[in-house]
Amino acid sequence: MASQIQQSSDLWDLEYYLTERRREINRKYDYRYSQLTHVFGRLLYEKRLHEDELRGLREDKLKPICSFAKFLAEDAA
Repeated sequence: MASQIQQSSDLWDLEYYLTERRREINRKYDYRYSQLTHVFGRLLYEKRLHEDELRGLREDKLKPICSFAKFLAEDAA
């Protein structure tokens, strides 16, 4: 995208794109303890994490993570 900039005004479009991507990444990978269920659930849904990689978590932690991943899958369908 940066290599296609021809006018200085195009820099604002690039800045806007990069700002939105940064916000999206910050929301997606929010590592505050209260948000980890959502982070791990989203990673499971996106198949970037597998349930066996969460081995060692107690059932009371694993269940909401899997439930959120299932919710995202149903919502996408």
